[in-house]
Amino acid sequence: MAGPLGRALRNAGYLLGGKAAGGIFGFATTLLAARALGLEGFGILLLIHAFAGSVCSVTRLQSWQPLLQFGSALFENGDEEEFQTLLRHCMLLDGAGAIAGVALGIPVAWLAGPTLGWGGHGDAALIYVSSILFMNTGSAIGLMRLTDRFATAAMADTAGAAVRLAGTLAGLLLHWGLPAFLCIWYLSTVTAFSIDLVAMRRIMVRVGILKRFRFAGERWWSRAQGIWKFTLLTSANQTLIDLSSKIGILLVGAAIGPVNAALFRVTAQIGEAVSQPAQLLTLSLYPEFVKLRDNQDVQGMRRIVFRVFQGLALFSVLALVIAGAAGPWLLAALLGVRHSGVLLLLLLMTAAAVLDIWDVPLEPLLVSLGQAKQLFRGRLGGLLLSLPLLFFFARIWGVDGAAIGVLAGEVVIFLTRLVPFLTMG
Repeated sequence: MAGPLGRALRNAGYLLGGKAAGGIFGFATTLLAARALGLEGFGILLLIHAFAGSVCSVTRLQSWQPLLQFGSALFENGDEEEFQTLLRHCMLLDGAGAIAGVALGIPVAWLAGPTLGWGGHGDAALIYVSSILFMNTGSAIGLMRLTDRFATAAMADTAGAAVRLAGTLAGLLLHWGLPAFLCIWYLSTVTAFSIDLVAMRRIMVRVGILKRFRFAGERWWSRAQGIWKFTLLTSANQTLIDLSSKIGILLVGAAIGPVNAALFRVTAQIGEAVSQPAQLLTLSLYPEFVKLRDNQDVQGMRRIVFRVFQGLALFSVLALVIAGAAGPWLLAALLGVRHSGVLLLLLLMTAAAVLDIWDVPLEPLLVSLGQAKQLFRGRLGGLLLSLPLLFFFARIWGVDGAAIGVLAGEVVIFLTRLVPFLTMG
């Protein structure tokens, strides 16, 4: 298949290969870690990792977004000075966000830790917060996407997942405790970070417009019109996406304990795995929509959205069938224990994941057309609805109630994307 959609599908295939390997490693890691630590210990591990990820999400600016949005034309036109300034701008955003994350995470972990379900492991959580320093590689990821190196972009996550699996296997065989497993998770983050930076450096050496790049350049901040507004809005939207899952785990842990937090997270992981192939198309569509926008081809953008919707309709039915048929068995295999009544939980969480994938063509389309504010408002509305419901329903109906809260938020979010698309000219 030629054209923008063909390139997007090809690039999504590269990402899918990496995510498939990472997903297999992830499920194997869950299986081993749950047996090594027990459900409670595994739940505490997930809670501490989710906390660090949540703080990182709050302070991270999505530097790859402005690099694509404002750098695509500069890159194509060979505007070396402005493109290099934009890249420095995005690298500074990554560094500032990482430092801010650690500065925020340490006092919050110290103050709020006793209520988040990780018991007497507050000191370990405080140390783990420093892993935020290695979680921001947006400028490297954006450069890989801009230069059509999607296969390279999939390497870091896969390598990080492989390190986590190898460490978990060693931990199981050598009977390591929770602190050692936190070190493994930390090391996997550092591994992914290092690979992204190496890949970024290799691109700089090979791409003509970047061969003379110096971080200590004449200008540090881009003067592109609207770049700060765009960056803040897209980052706020992505922050809400990340928080909706990570804070969900923390709320379940606070409401009904780490064991149920582990059950909630692994069930969500199954739903996410089923929907992952479609989700990856979002990332590969961003560059194509930016190019179509630059060419003022709105009808071409609409055609892509409708063609993606046709595939998603069939995919959604298939995802629910797979989750319902194989989900209970997979959940029992991963956690090592059987839970009664998990079918409803699996279907609710998979339905939420399926509904989320219908954003696949809508989010990059609306971002490229300058409607990031609409995305943020919709995501904020969904989050403000779903998180209180999640906590409240979890106290009443357990993990099933938490899943109902998640699904309600996804319904609101999807409607706030669909309406602007249907009414666009």
